[in-house]
Amino acid sequence: MTERTSAPENDFALEGAPGDVIAAVWAEALGLELVDPDAGFFDLGATSATVVRVVHILRRRWPRLKIVHVFSHPTPAQLAAFLGDA
Repeated sequence: MTERTSAPENDFALEGAPGDVIAAVWAEALGLELVDPDAGFFDLGATSATVVRVVHILRRRWPRLKIVHVFSHPTPAQLAAFLGDA
């Protein structure tokens, strides 16, 4: 049996400013306390598996989010500006 070490996906509160929400989800996924809004996800150590998990979580608030958007908007600030509150 595999032990789950990260927070369940339903535990994320997705309310708040887009940049704050995105940074908080990434911080949790990467095991960091904080994520700089201008730091690149992949520079912080994200893998393709991390991207898939984060996109799955963020789609609860932004259903149109696609994995490719993370590659074209690789920082919390850029992704937040792209997504807004749509």
